[in-house]
Order: sequence, then C-alpha cells, then structure tokens
Amino acid sequence: MIIDYMRDAVTGRSAELWIYGSLGVGKTHLALFVAEHFDCSYYDCGDIDPEKASELLEWLDIDKGLILDRIDFWLNDMEAESALFSWWKRKRNALVLVSEHSPHVDHQFNLPDLRSRAHASMVLRLEGLNDEGINALFQCHLRRLHIELSSDVLRFLAPRLPRNPSRLMSLVHLIDQESLRDQRKITIPWLKRFLSPQL
Repeated sequence: MIIDYMRDAVTGRSAELWIYGSLGVGKTHLALFVAEHFDCSYYDCGDIDPEKASELLEWLDIDKGLILDRIDFWLNDMEAESALFSWWKRKRNALVLVSEHSPHVDHQFNLPDLRSRAHASMVLRLEGLNDEGINALFQCHLRRLHIELSSDVLRFLAPRLPRNPSRLMSLVHLIDQESLRDQRKITIPWLKRFLSPQL
C-alpha cells in the first residue's frame, strides 16, 4: 500500500504520509526502504538539533522526496515547526514523517498550520506482528539479502526468532555479515556458536 501510494507521489501527486507506532515495530526500517526504493532524502531528526532544522530544510531540494524520521524531536519547537511548515508549502514531491505518536494526539504541535497539514496527511499506524507476520518478514528479508537457508536451519530458527521486527531484521543482517566474514555455510552448529547471545 505504501509503495503504491509513494509511486503515485513521485509520478506527479505530492503525497504526505505520517507513519507512527511504538518503538521497535519497524518504522525506521520501513522509512529506509522507502528512501532507497524512491531515492528520497532521509534524515533522523533525533540526530539533528531543532535549531538546525531551518538550515537543513533551506538546503534541501524541494523536487526530491523527503523522509524525516523521529520527527518528535522537532515538534513543539516553534522555530523547527515553522521551518518544516515553510518547506512543506514549497515542496513538489513526497514527504514522509515518522513518529511514535499519531498527529492527532493533543499537544503534538505548537503551530496550528503545521497541525492542519499533518492531519490532512495519510496516517498509518504500524503495530507489532503476529507469528505469521514475523515469519513473512523473516522470509522477505532473507530473499532481499539473497540468503539461502536449509529447511533444518529454518526449523531451528523458527521458534527462536525475535518477535520485535527491528530486532528480527538486525538478526538477519548479523547472520549475513557473520557468514560472509567467516565464508562458511549457515548451519545449526554455526548459528549456535555465533548467534547464541541473540537467540
């Protein structure tokens, strides 16, 4: 759904998307995927002082899609909100904002005009995944990284997979990195030896 929505945006419709959910449900991983897929600029507001928001946004290309992760760090700062609202009015491509909270939460904004823009966005809540969803995410990430696991290894990992999407994806990356470093096939003994702290 997000890919289709964003595809419409980069082919002429200027989309605004607000993604929210609790820590660890995969918001940042989703944002990074969208950034890579559509060649959007990505910034983590938690790493950027709100006082620098205006300087950053003035420098950005209004014709390129923008993803601002952890936008909460800029909200309720009048200067940062004013800079974001000004850029939002001028932009000609997609804008994705990632937050722990819905834009409809009380006291989320100081600037009423920014609140109105956020409320008019497509708002998507990310929730935790059930067992079927965790397994689907695991399989999808394996395919994306071109990791092939035997049926025995998959059966071994299935009950040990983290239920948190962010931790699950970190585990898959760790499996990939460690196996490449060791130049070894991924086996159950190998996983027990190298991944016991994560499992």
